[in-house]
Amino acid sequence: MSYSAIINISQLLTLESNGSKKPKRGRDLRELGLIPNGAIIIKDDEIYAVGTTYSLKEKLKQVPEDKIVDAKGRVVMPGFVDAHTHAVFAGTRAKEFHQRIAGKAYMDILKEGGGILNSRKAFAEATDETILMESGARLKRMLGHGTTTVEIKSGYGLNTEQEIRALKLVQQLGQMVPIGIYPTFMGAHAIPPEFKENPEDYVQMVIEEMIPIVAQKKLARSVDVFSEQGVFTLAQTEDIFKAAMDYGLRLRLHSDEIVALGGTELACAMGAQSVDHLVAVTESGIKALAKSDTIAILLPGTVYSLRKTPAPGRKMVEAGVAIGLATDCNPGSCYTESMPMVISLACISMGLSAEESITAATWNSACSLGMQEEIGSLEMHKKADLILLDCKDYREIAYHFGINPVAATMKAGKWIQACE
Repeated sequence: MSYSAIINISQLLTLESNGSKKPKRGRDLRELGLIPNGAIIIKDDEIYAVGTTYSLKEKLKQVPEDKIVDAKGRVVMPGFVDAHTHAVFAGTRAKEFHQRIAGKAYMDILKEGGGILNSRKAFAEATDETILMESGARLKRMLGHGTTTVEIKSGYGLNTEQEIRALKLVQQLGQMVPIGIYPTFMGAHAIPPEFKENPEDYVQMVIEEMIPIVAQKKLARSVDVFSEQGVFTLAQTEDIFKAAMDYGLRLRLHSDEIVALGGTELACAMGAQSVDHLVAVTESGIKALAKSDTIAILLPGTVYSLRKTPAPGRKMVEAGVAIGLATDCNPGSCYTESMPMVISLACISMGLSAEESITAATWNSACSLGMQEEIGSLEMHKKADLILLDCKDYREIAYHFGINPVAATMKAGKWIQACE
């Protein structure tokens, strides 16, 4: 049994849930559970006590002096939960980025064999060692920018062998890098060229081959589908979702990124954990989200990179939708590991407040993974996943953009970066 502590915290953001397991919405999104001049005590890998430095004076006597960190008036808050990434891939697509800047549409690049299909080729040709080295470096950068839990999707395999390989590599990364990983199977990320004339055959491969193996080997906790015009239809999405549910896998969905097909409404009706992107979401989709426990994961970095109009985040909040935030870290449409930058973009481009963005990037994103009893807030008996910011006011995260505000990251009670 070992104790450690942080004292003299200018603003300790606990994101306390008051016993609720539900995502926050409306006015509650602004409630950060802020404790001024705060302190936090960690016992082994869990949170033992939170309060003001003065109120924890007696309990702090249990902590060895060399295990007490003086925050010196800086901010401490929960580690970020990045609830939507494609972080396991090989190589980059920098060439396509510059094609888009020159005016070429993303879907046109995909039709010419670029986009996801380009990453599929690179993934198949790369060795396991290369993928682990490159992806491991990405996860370490995420840790350095304050992310303590990350959702990672497969989807660059697009056949049974390579999709299973991808999920096994995700498992290996979880043993290599001290970051929490939530694995998602996304064999339905694109239609491979060899199935172009009969995409239904590929859908059946996902349903009859891939999902059973993924479930049997316990390689993923959720299934995701790219429901979009020219990719997977609403009917195909529903069939894949039904198969996933039959095997006890949860549902996530890429929806309304370019064209609204009704995927958001379908996902809400089927009890999906999240619907993500939502750039083209309709009034009907917003109403469905507001009435459900399905969380809208917004990806402001993606629309920034694609130079598109952002999802109507402000409108969703005012409609009572529970929102989350994520990087969408991927080699094509959004190559970033920085949740602080995502928070800044959410404030600037979507009209969210600093408080709403922080809640979305922590508690609500944890809820979208079904992990809110373990992470997402700083409360007794939860995992000691937290970050020390190099600022005295949490609002500087959005305000001072383009830099890394994280001075140190703690995962399960252990400092990942040296802390003064």
